[in-house]
Amino acid sequence: YAFMVAVFFAATAFAVSEVTENKIYKWRYKITVSVDTPEGVKTGSAVRETTAVVSPYPLDTQHPYRTTISTKGEAAVVDLGPRGVMFALVDVDDHRLVFQAFPSPKGPLTPAGIEFYSKLPVGTEAVLSPQRPPGYPKLVTFSNLNDPKSVTLVQVWERNREGYFDLKDDRMQTLFGAGVILKDITIEITETPITAGIVEKHLTWIHEYANILLDGQRIHKLQSEYPVANSIGGGSFTMRKNNNE
Repeated sequence: YAFMVAVFFAATAFAVSEVTENKIYKWRYKITVSVDTPEGVKTGSAVRETTAVVSPYPLDTQHPYRTTISTKGEAAVVDLGPRGVMFALVDVDDHRLVFQAFPSPKGPLTPAGIEFYSKLPVGTEAVLSPQRPPGYPKLVTFSNLNDPKSVTLVQVWERNREGYFDLKDDRMQTLFGAGVILKDITIEITETPITAGIVEKHLTWIHEYANILLDGQRIHKLQSEYPVANSIGGGSFTMRKNNNE
């Protein structure tokens, strides 16, 4: 299973007394991708879970805590029938989608900010902005679902000088046909079970790539015969464990 974890150093001072022991917080969210097609709106969703551990760190008198965040879940799958299948990937920074959707007034990685996210009411929903960081999750498809190397990007975004993202190449209609357009991507706080097994129905080989890239390599290469496959690993489709299990 893929294992990804990110450790963040929050940037707001708190008294040492406010974080005296490890505290674990969890929240679940559903990401839903909606696509307009000539046959109507097609959607795909995935429920993911974020775990945040806030730990005391008295050696740093200005920021006497550390926040460790990890996510488990899988890619959201939009089945467009004969047109193909699109995947909205999951990654180590996936929690930032929730941070963008529901900005915390107390800073996202502070103890108060983490508590804020853990207490968001079920049903709280927002539409993601593709321009604001972290932007949209990476969207991919395969020309051959049986060939991991055939993965291709559906959209290409680039960060501009202001720190926002610009759409450089939208391949939706090229890949899926005329009239197929990404409608929106939403985030909703939920208590429903974490999604599992949907990706595997389409990509039966995915668990063989849990710890390697889709071109079969273990490291990224500057010169690769399959540059997209060399930039994406199996863990971007299924993240089954976090650091607290």
